[in-house]
Amino acid sequence: MLIFTLLTLFVATAPQLAHFEPVHASLTFKMPVQVLFDQVNDDVMYVVEKSGLVRRVSTQKDTTEKPVYMDITDRVGVTNDEEGLLSIAFHPKFKDNGQLFAWYSAQRPRRSVLSRFFVSQDNKEIDVDTEEILLEVLEPWANHNGGTVLFGPDGYLYLGIGDGGAANDPQKNGQNKDTLLGSIIRIDVDSPAADRPYSIPKDNPLVGADGCREELWAWGLRNVWRMSFDRETGELWTGDVGQNSWEEIDIIVKGGNYGWNVREGTHAFRGGGDSSAMIEPVHEYGRRSGGSITGGHVYRGSSIPALVGGYVFSDYMSKKIWVLFSPKEGEEKYIAVPISEKTPLAISSFGETPDGEILACGFWNAYAVSGKIYRLVSPGVSTESNSD
Repeated sequence: MLIFTLLTLFVATAPQLAHFEPVHASLTFKMPVQVLFDQVNDDVMYVVEKSGLVRRVSTQKDTTEKPVYMDITDRVGVTNDEEGLLSIAFHPKFKDNGQLFAWYSAQRPRRSVLSRFFVSQDNKEIDVDTEEILLEVLEPWANHNGGTVLFGPDGYLYLGIGDGGAANDPQKNGQNKDTLLGSIIRIDVDSPAADRPYSIPKDNPLVGADGCREELWAWGLRNVWRMSFDRETGELWTGDVGQNSWEEIDIIVKGGNYGWNVREGTHAFRGGGDSSAMIEPVHEYGRRSGGSITGGHVYRGSSIPALVGGYVFSDYMSKKIWVLFSPKEGEEKYIAVPISEKTPLAISSFGETPDGEILACGFWNAYAVSGKIYRLVSPGVSTESNSD
């Protein structure tokens, strides 16, 4: 697959396709890293704060309340700015089984934890005493903790896990199929095995392979920061944060090897190696456009027709935001188009409303603490006087 690489993707004269409006008039959050919905109530969103709190918030613009829905600050360890409560996911049958899954950092020893929790009997909050640890991954360093947990259209749980940290992947975890580091895993949380609280789907690519972790779905990834399923096609899109020079977007397929650390983007990394069997990203960009990708969503809403079918993503450091369009018939190049001239925040994560509109959370800049939740709207549209 050919790659369309722009030396600079942000053009000041580009037409504005959309802009951000705050969802709430006054509410702020402390280091928000995720915003999502529970498939039960379309008028309530959940905001994940990195310290270990999840807040349940009305979508109404004039709301002033942000009650705590889950509090695991007593077990979340944050010694590095890439650690914390990084992601949650509601079970597809949450209305019936009340299950929520969380991916967070813990200390002594330093590790990342995947846990299941259950909602309280009154359905008002998550009962943190119900925690069932499904999986723990020892982290050799404090950075590159990956961090998106979500369910696929097949009902299985997918989880992105970073390469273990430091720099340059010194342990070569990305190309080691005997570790969960540097990978995306796929597990069945509804069918416990005899020796663990989950089972491995029989069609996972490494089932029965010697010297391999059967949980692996794809590998060769450095630090996937946000991934999502296209609600129309079922494709799994990721943003993989680069090392020195290149940020990349990948469409993940079963058994795919995405090159790290033989390659950074489409480029040989420190001498490289044989990359003939590795899958190239569908898009990459260099340091003139940013330094830390935040993966987003394929837009399937209705309020911004110009974005439909495009993958909306951003760069955390430069605060730029683009939409990536798939090749047209007879073409091979993915095209990245700037969405607007500027964004109001360094985006830590995108979200998707039940009807497919795009939300974003983040901070005023890459080093700030306080942030808000925004909605992407069409040019000329203002929600200042309307309820969300």
